Amino acid sequence: MSILIIFPDSNGYSSFFYEYLTNASNHNFEESVTIGFLGAYGDTQVVLGALPLAVAAVNSDAALLPGRRLAFVAADIGSTRGRKRSWFAANAIRAMTEMRDTGTVAFIGPDDTCSAEALVAAAWNLPMISYKCADKVVSDKKVYFTFARTLPPSTKVSKSVVALLQAFEWKKFVVVAGRIPAWGPQIKDAIKDLAVQYGLEVTGVYEFGKSKNYIPKYIAEMEKIVIATYQSTRVYVFVGEHIALVDFVLCLQRQHLLDLGEYIVISVDDEIYDPEHKSNIIQRRYLDPFIGITKDNLHSFRSVLKLTPSHPRNPHYKDLWETMRNFSAQEPFLVPYHEGIFDTIQIPIHAAHLYDAVMIYARALTEIFKDGEDPRNGSAIVKRILNRSYDSVQGHTVYIDENGDAEGNFSVVTLLDDKEVNGSVRMSMQPVGYFQFKPNTSELPEFKYYDEKRIQWVGGKQPLAEPICGFTGRSCIKPRWKMDLTVLTVGFFLTIAIAACLKHYRYEQKLACLLWKIDIKDVSIIPTTETIPSAKTSMVSTKLVQVCRQSVVHSLVPELSPKQAYTHIGLYKGSIVAIKPVYKRTIDITRSIRKELKQMRDVRHENIIPFIGACVDAGNICILTIYCARGSLEDVLANEDLHLDNMFVSSLVADIIKGMIYLHDSDIVSHGNLRSSNCLVDSRWVLQITDFGLHEFKGGQDESDALVQKRKLWKAPELLRNPQSPPRGTQKGDVYSFGILLYEIVGRIGPWGRVSLSDEEIASKVMKGIDFRPNTSLLDIAESVLLCMKSCWSEDPESRPDFRFVRVKLKEMQAGLKPNIFDNMLAMMEKYAYNLEGQVQQRTNELTEEKKKTDALLNRMLPRTVAESLKRGDPVEAESFSCVTIYFSDIVGFTELSAVSTPLQVVGLLNDLYTCFDSIISNYDVYKVETIGDAYMVVSGLPVRNGDRHAVEIASMALHLLSKIRRFEIRHIPGELLRLRIGIHSGPCVAGVVGLKMPRYCLFGDTVNTASRMESTGDAFRIHISHTTYTLLENHGGFICEQRGWTQVKGKGQMLTHWLIGENSERRNARLRESNQSIQSSERLSETPDLLRQTGNDLVSHAFERTDAHLLSQLHLRAVKSCSGHHSQEMLIAMSKRRMSPARKTGYHSAPVITFKDTSFA
Repeated sequence: MSILIIFPDSNGYSSFFYEYLTNASNHNFEESVTIGFLGAYGDTQVVLGALPLAVAAVNSDAALLPGRRLAFVAADIGSTRGRKRSWFAANAIRAMTEMRDTGTVAFIGPDDTCSAEALVAAAWNLPMISYKCADKVVSDKKVYFTFARTLPPSTKVSKSVVALLQAFEWKKFVVVAGRIPAWGPQIKDAIKDLAVQYGLEVTGVYEFGKSKNYIPKYIAEMEKIVIATYQSTRVYVFVGEHIALVDFVLCLQRQHLLDLGEYIVISVDDEIYDPEHKSNIIQRRYLDPFIGITKDNLHSFRSVLKLTPSHPRNPHYKDLWETMRNFSAQEPFLVPYHEGIFDTIQIPIHAAHLYDAVMIYARALTEIFKDGEDPRNGSAIVKRILNRSYDSVQGHTVYIDENGDAEGNFSVVTLLDDKEVNGSVRMSMQPVGYFQFKPNTSELPEFKYYDEKRIQWVGGKQPLAEPICGFTGRSCIKPRWKMDLTVLTVGFFLTIAIAACLKHYRYEQKLACLLWKIDIKDVSIIPTTETIPSAKTSMVSTKLVQVCRQSVVHSLVPELSPKQAYTHIGLYKGSIVAIKPVYKRTIDITRSIRKELKQMRDVRHENIIPFIGACVDAGNICILTIYCARGSLEDVLANEDLHLDNMFVSSLVADIIKGMIYLHDSDIVSHGNLRSSNCLVDSRWVLQITDFGLHEFKGGQDESDALVQKRKLWKAPELLRNPQSPPRGTQKGDVYSFGILLYEIVGRIGPWGRVSLSDEEIASKVMKGIDFRPNTSLLDIAESVLLCMKSCWSEDPESRPDFRFVRVKLKEMQAGLKPNIFDNMLAMMEKYAYNLEGQVQQRTNELTEEKKKTDALLNRMLPRTVAESLKRGDPVEAESFSCVTIYFSDIVGFTELSAVSTPLQVVGLLNDLYTCFDSIISNYDVYKVETIGDAYMVVSGLPVRNGDRHAVEIASMALHLLSKIRRFEIRHIPGELLRLRIGIHSGPCVAGVVGLKMPRYCLFGDTVNTASRMESTGDAFRIHISHTTYTLLENHGGFICEQRGWTQVKGKGQMLTHWLIGENSERRNARLRESNQSIQSSERLSETPDLLRQTGNDLVSHAFERTDAHLLSQLHLRAVKSCSGHHSQEMLIAMSKRRMSPARKTGYHSAPVITFKDTSFA
């Protein structure tokens, strides 16, 4: 076994293979020392380069490990995010074991958690130095005596926080911590414990980030924390990432808590302070670019004291960043390098800790070698690290205490005036102080200001941890007059509130009434067999059934296809109701919605649709109105079979005018969406207006763009131009809509006639103020009606008449109408009945044609005899067949072919292939059972028995298919051949129809399994047959076979099998002539071409050249008769013509694909 040992140097990498035969005890320390790196590559990609950089620095320093070279091995032990700690530890220990066995004598790492790994290292007495682990337990040197770390643990950070609180006498505070980063909860607990030890009061501890979804930036959680704590604290200790800090400060700002400087936020972060970005403290382009540097935001950050690792003093530290990036991109880490991303990311402080970990180990090991001690003694190495200081690569001097914990260097950064900053707000984040630790002591460090640097408090004074009078004000005695004024004020407003409640009591009682509320369980759905699923059925209860009101042909524009109008209907308290779904998940019944519902119940008019009520259950939100059986006015106008005379049109227009006058006089005020589809016609031919009111109740629904654009065809131009137009519209806007609707009624060519513009283009022209209106030159109407129409759609809203004046203008149009509505209805019904007789005959003819199409489709899916039994409702009993021959085939390598093809290409390939196969098998007395993927199954001898000819038919068909597949072209891979593998077996079988929905004609029996095994054990471009099939073919004669021998078949053991090679054309033609003379009731015969071994002639052309033309003609007529249960006669004739065409002699052309159009029945 060999492993790759890496020896970095200052110029790059050098490596060699280190061979070992024994364990680590035989390692030769005279040449090299190998350390093992345990890291989570996915979490620390930009940190990894620090390891080879530090190893290179050791190897280039003559004072370190003289005469020896330091090498490392690395292991990616996986990310700690989303994983259990035990999984992470198991990976690390496994890697440590492999490293130790290959000669590794020390470990660097691991990340985040390390207690289990440190315990294993102690058991082996090997040193482990971590650069990122924050576990508290590893500080116990009685157990973890070979462990040290360069990362200051939570206890060290918490000491600095508590020292800062004591320095400013903030004895009460709240801790707010996030779950990210991983050390956050540990620091939170350490601060809480240490504060109690030093007599500080933690008034609350709060966490955020429980939802694990940073998209809303935890703002909702933070706002709750602020609201819950701002009356009990003035000091917040915030532990979390910088971007979370920005959100928390903005939450305080929104509550105006930072305006007067009474609150302070102490933030703990592991990001190194960078003076080059001192003016960019609240905005980082790769995290929160949406936060602008405004005056208010910067003012809020004046109340933030940020505790961060001190800025490196090493002047070459930035140059080391670039070197670390280069090392990360090289072996063994190979971190993907992208200049636009890599160069903008700041190297975390953990990179410096990793570098320092390698260096302090190298110094300790150098002393071990110098003193002649065992380099494998981990406890001796760690003793030379504890209670000593080292010079960090950052330029600081760092002390490691007796517990192996680095003290760290922290600075306090805050917002100060800065004349060097350009812009209106000349401030930047600058360090103002630091912490001085006392060696060999557990006391708190001392906070000290930098020279001439002081915190610029908001308001000029330091915030207090608690107001002078306390948070409740009980610490101070308030003057009596303030209390009296408060009582008088409360009493005054209370009196006003009581008066307002009394004044509106009755009105509110009406609004609170739930007479409009309907339980969907009380609605009995009217069953129907003609249901068509809606695109939004999931928004409402599955009980809601869509019912076809009537089928109409939308002939307004010739290109439009037939459409259908639909509604949901049910039975509620003995009345048929229309159920209009509201496509909303839930709805809050506010006061304004209750007011809308009350208005709807108060509306009562013969030309206004009666409002029954509404259902507001989650998932079943809908509106119930009286059902109008004849559909909408749009349906009536689009029905060309319905003749509308002047009396009919006048009656409809009069109903619209009366309904709109009532609406405008009611509390509804205006409609806002008047169009033909919102004018319904009931069974008495009375028009009723619907879809008005309830604008807030229906607001927020998902509507398609097409529906939105269509509504604009009736909307007034001033409303189109105003995006903030009220949903209820205006009364003048309703008059404009009526003008368009009047044109639609009298013209019956749509709301805008026959124009070549789309709905969106029409609305755009109207909105621009262009004098663009429907073309009235084709209308044959009275002059008074035309003038009224044009005045209604006038561009100036003030020029439009109201509906009362419209009724006066159209008085001439309504002349001759009977005053009694029932007389008008009877007259209309007489005309309607006259047209109905012709419609019934037309629908009957259409139904007959659809039935023929259905029968043809069913005969293609099932055998004709089976299909006829199913149509009669007779049970189809399973039938046993003494002997049939079954064919199986598939494409060898189809999975690989599918992998290099798109799904559409695979579908196209299979369509071409099976179209070719189907055109070939139609010439034989066979039945296609099914196709599954690339598998093709055919049987002969059922459902109609053909004696012992089934083996001959299948064999000839297989030879025919095999010859065709050699010239089959794959459209998207020219030149590639499909390798067809065929298996055939003969034997008894049972066949029958299985299932009620989509019934299938299935085959059962061991013969099916054996035929499948023949295919699966065969070879590509060969026909594998069983001995039973071979015997049947030999009895008939004319076939060329080759014995394969005994073959191991799954489930059968050893079977004697054969290869089918070819067929003698003379014997085949003789059988055809004999069959033509003696078998008058055969279902299908076909020509089969000559196929001899190594022949290359086209099969179809070869058969026609050698077969008597008269015989082929007779065979064709009989094939038409026998195949009538599977294909139409026209299809067979067309296939025969294609075989006789010269084009078929030159090569294969794909047979046409047969498509079946979806049909619906009236």
